[in-house]
Amino acid sequence: MKRGLKLSFLLSASLLVPPPFIATAVDPKCYQDCLESHDCFSPHPVGGAAGCYEICRTLCADDGWGAIAYSWKDRIFGWSYALGDRHTAQQAAMQSCERAHGSGCIVQASYYESCGAVAADADIVGWGTESTKAAARQRALEECAKAGGKHCVVQVAVCSARNGNSTGGPASPPPPPRAIAWGAIAYSTRDMGAGWSQDKNDRASAEQEAMSACTQRGKGCVLQTAFNKACGALAADREVAGWGTSADQREANQKAIAACKQAGGRACALHISFCSF
Repeated sequence: MKRGLKLSFLLSASLLVPPPFIATAVDPKCYQDCLESHDCFSPHPVGGAAGCYEICRTLCADDGWGAIAYSWKDRIFGWSYALGDRHTAQQAAMQSCERAHGSGCIVQASYYESCGAVAADADIVGWGTESTKAAARQRALEECAKAGGKHCVVQVAVCSARNGNSTGGPASPPPPPRAIAWGAIAYSTRDMGAGWSQDKNDRASAEQEAMSACTQRGKGCVLQTAFNKACGALAADREVAGWGTSADQREANQKAIAACKQAGGRACALHISFCSF
């Protein structure tokens, strides 16, 4: 009788011990709460003990990693968010950048439950990670300037948070895309002064900020273009300039260079290129 009681106790106790493999990227508190809420400790849990544990591992995956990859050669970027580890996030960001036809994609930043941003001035690139997107943008601009950039522009800013909550509930839906995100470009062909703006709530604000920034660098600033939820670029050859806009960054760059050449430029080069989404 005693032997039977002992055997019964051992079998019950074994149900309280999770399988030997538990992914390291699992939130411990979420996992424990999930096991209890799914009644995994009962003698006959739904789906069996192994299935119950697997459900909780999936629901509590520590998926707060994100990354940004950037190709300065063609100003194309890719990003990832809400992934289980740094390596996976970096791989996904590289794939995203390469799918956008980036010819020299490099992972610039990776971050956990925070925000990252990349700023660039031609081949000078700076990045930053902070708790908010605005702070990450500012940090990226500062790092780009420290590296020698004089006309640094934020190319991308993305945040990543855990895809589930502390109780292992379903993922929160992503925020809806912004309906308005005005950008503008101002340029002075006299002295190559430039100004731009991104993510403004109205066209007037975007144009005003672009002109204000340009007048700090040039004496003959002219507003070249304004656009909503699109990419813009400006190419120049001394006193000749051309601009282009498109939903695709690469196409906007090509349009700007083509417009510059059509205006008489022989050695047109990109001076400004960014997206406003």
